[in-house]
Amino acid sequence: MSLEMFCKRPVVSVSPRSTVYEACQLLKEENLGCLVAQEDGQLSGILTDRDIAIKVSGEGKDPRQTRVGEIMTPNPARISVDKSLHDLTTLMHALHVRRMPIVDGGGKAVGFVTLDDLIVLLADEMWEMGRTVSETILHKAA
Repeated sequence: MSLEMFCKRPVVSVSPRSTVYEACQLLKEENLGCLVAQEDGQLSGILTDRDIAIKVSGEGKDPRQTRVGEIMTPNPARISVDKSLHDLTTLMHALHVRRMPIVDGGGKAVGFVTLDDLIVLLADEMWEMGRTVSETILHKAA
């Protein structure tokens, strides 16, 4: 299965030079838990709400003075859009990450997948499998 399915929603990104306050406003507006940090069209980091809670609030920093680049996870793990879903899940498991940017050949983030996305996908697949089994059993009983 292709990773293109995770590239239908626009990637919400922030500059590493933006303030954490600006990033928080974007998280709130978009109802997200993380942002992709991009600079000059290249993925440079990931900023999560947990980063903000621990590295800003937890350390008493001013979000209007702190830059995203100071607290983001720099150079995050990523996966190429031409890889498979199996490659993605294997990589996420091996690296123990819950979020993974999907990049094009030029290193630009074109999609994003979370563990929650994968759970929903798995639930849909299990429902379809259950429906097929039920129909097979009911068809044989008739």
